[in-house]
Amino acid sequence: MYFLYKKKIRICFINFPKKSIVFFRKIVFFSLKEKKINTCELNFILLKNREMKNINEKYRKKNTITDVISFLLVPKMLIGDIYIAKEQSKIQAIKYNNTWEAELIYLIIHGLLHLYGYTDYDKINKTKMFNEQNKLFKQAMIYNTKLKNFKY
Repeated sequence: MYFLYKKKIRICFINFPKKSIVFFRKIVFFSLKEKKINTCELNFILLKNREMKNINEKYRKKNTITDVISFLLVPKMLIGDIYIAKEQSKIQAIKYNNTWEAELIYLIIHGLLHLYGYTDYDKINKTKMFNEQNKLFKQAMIYNTKLKNFKY
């Protein structure tokens, strides 16, 4: 399902729960606004764990499942794909005592931050990225009060 906004922003959610797409879109728009981005093309793809493992192995040379992978295809125009592992995100939701929707939002924000240039490969950058991720998540929750008890 694609959504165009002023013909400068194109967002697509593939395999996501239909009932949550409108809210997820709001989260993406909120993040784009916070980062002052007004032109982009983003695809969010929800995959099975084995598909995510294959992508992780092919592109990152890691034979494990990861929760989210981002690919920035055209940096100057912010065109990119964000893949999220369906079963892994459900496992993490249970682990952190959250709803699956909350976990997906957290991973959507995490994926977006990678496209914005944040990294989590070393302690300093990981701390910086996770602080920004938590800040954006908390700010974005004004859209949905049922997630006010989100714990990370």
